[in-house]
Amino acid sequence: MEIANSLAQKLMNHLPNDLVLSVMSNLPFKSLKRFGCLQRSWTLLFENSDFMNLFRNNFIRNQHSYYDDTSLLLFINLPYQNTHKSNLFSVSGERFQNMEKLEVEDVYPCGFRILGSCSVNGTLCLYLPYGTFVYLWNPDTNQLNVIPPGPVQSFPDSMDLLIIFHRFGYDCVRDDYKVIRRVCFFYNDLAEMDYFDDGPLCIEDIWEMYSLRYNSWKKVEVDFRVPLLRHKVGENFFFEGMCHWLGYGDGPDAHLVSFDLSNEVFITTFAPLDIPTEIYDNFDMKLVKRHLLLLNGSIALMSNYACTNTFYISILVELGKKETWTKLFVFGPIPDIAFSIGARNLGNILSQTYDSDLAWSDLK
Repeated sequence: MEIANSLAQKLMNHLPNDLVLSVMSNLPFKSLKRFGCLQRSWTLLFENSDFMNLFRNNFIRNQHSYYDDTSLLLFINLPYQNTHKSNLFSVSGERFQNMEKLEVEDVYPCGFRILGSCSVNGTLCLYLPYGTFVYLWNPDTNQLNVIPPGPVQSFPDSMDLLIIFHRFGYDCVRDDYKVIRRVCFFYNDLAEMDYFDDGPLCIEDIWEMYSLRYNSWKKVEVDFRVPLLRHKVGENFFFEGMCHWLGYGDGPDAHLVSFDLSNEVFITTFAPLDIPTEIYDNFDMKLVKRHLLLLNGSIALMSNYACTNTFYISILVELGKKETWTKLFVFGPIPDIAFSIGARNLGNILSQTYDSDLAWSDLK
């Protein structure tokens, strides 16, 4: 380490400052953080406005292979319509300018929802809210696999259970598609119920994982309380062998929850509050809105305060290390976003507003 520090110091002494900024601004986040260990001035680069402008421009300009030959799938739910056959649309193009209606056979279940914000190898995971069945469907081949209900532990007649599907992904190590779900147990006698917020308190919950390869469910061992998905669209996705979602505990704090499908372990990363609270009178954490998305191949957290249309985006460098979140963008005002649908290259983000309109934002 001493030799590396000496070389870094010599390098800094002989390079013009503008050249150093230009070179460093082209580095990936993780590499830049590592270089900060060699030179203190490099650690402070994120406080340099000139450097941050260069870094933002380079970050957006880089074309990420994740978006090659991909499109967003929109499901438009029309009220009082018994079939969903004509309501599936494929959206593509850097600015989401191409929308194509998908003409497919009506083989998928009525009233379904899509689990997660993207397909995995062209396959979508469909489920029925509060149901026990889940479906894997490939729109190109129209192949539909019905996943059976999984076994659950025996429970007394005085209790009910609720099944919540969290995510779907692909285990490349075992060439296997997997589904993660949470099974919650509640008292069915109202006199025995404990309540928090606007719902009953879960007495016990277990995590289960389905394997398509073995067509079976298994219990996932976990020794801590996993922050839970609140079932907002666009707050979960599959990326690089892991399922990610924005989870919450008993309080207002949010965590990024990442589940490794191969190792079957949970990793949690505290999600920072990037909103400058001091500019608001009587700031209320309950009015903070957060949106999790994948931006140019990086996990990103977009936040705003309910009474404003200014948004803050932070990028995570390393899972499990909350100090590696880096606030990169502040932009607005834009229409009040209900949830983010997805992103493309060059910093384009597609969202839905509370008026049910589609809006795209250009971070450039």
